[in-house]
Amino acid sequence: MKSWIKFGLFWGLFMAVVINLLFPLFDGTQIVPLKVLVSIPFWLVGGLIFGYVSRKKEPKKPNQ
Repeated sequence: MKSWIKFGLFWGLFMAVVINLLFPLFDGTQIVPLKVLVSIPFWLVGGLIFGYVSRKKEPKKPNQ
């Protein structure tokens, strides 16, 4: 598996946990399980997009 895919999936999962679980705990609001389940795929896709965009580009070698 390519590194940007691993990074993107990790980032998406991390953001899903922070937004859907940690923020409600700090605010004292209720965690809605349906909201968590629905938002996880969106965060994973967003994480993959973020990983793809932020991947390191190798410098092009000059033609010889």
